[in-house]
Amino acid sequence: MTDANRGFQGMPADTTTLDMIEAGDLLFAVEYRHVGSEEGPSIHVFGEIDGTQEEILRFDCFNKAPHYHYGFSYIDQPAIPIDTTAVGDPLEWGCGRIQKRLPEMLTKAGAPMLSASCDPERLEEVAVTLEKRAHELTPDSS
Repeated sequence: MTDANRGFQGMPADTTTLDMIEAGDLLFAVEYRHVGSEEGPSIHVFGEIDGTQEEILRFDCFNKAPHYHYGFSYIDQPAIPIDTTAVGDPLEWGCGRIQKRLPEMLTKAGAPMLSASCDPERLEEVAVTLEKRAHELTPDSS
C-alpha cells in the first residue's frame, strides 16, 4: 500500500495538532471528526515501527458506523465494524480495549515490541483521560 492511501482521507494523522498522552513508547490522542455524514470521536494509538512514528490503532467511534483499524498507517487493514448492539457505546468499548486488551491488539497490528509499554495502571489512566477528553470534544455532550 502506498503512503498516499494511508491515514485519514489519504493522509496520516497530524500528530502536531493532537494533544498527545504518553505511556512508555506509546502515544495516545483523541479528536472529534466529521467525515461525510459521519461524526464522532476518534482515538489514535501511535508508536514507532522501523524507526518511524506510525498510527498503530485507531478507534473511530462514529455515530452511524463505528469501527476500528489495526496498523492503520503502515499496513493494509480493512475497517472492522464495532457492533453497538453487542458492545454498547463504541467510545466506552474502545477505551476498554486500551485498558484491558492493548498488548494483544498491538501484536495483531504487527507491533508486538510495543507491548512492553503496556503498564496496566498507566493504561487505565490513559483510557479514563481519553474518554473524558472525547466527551469534552463532543458537541452537546454532558
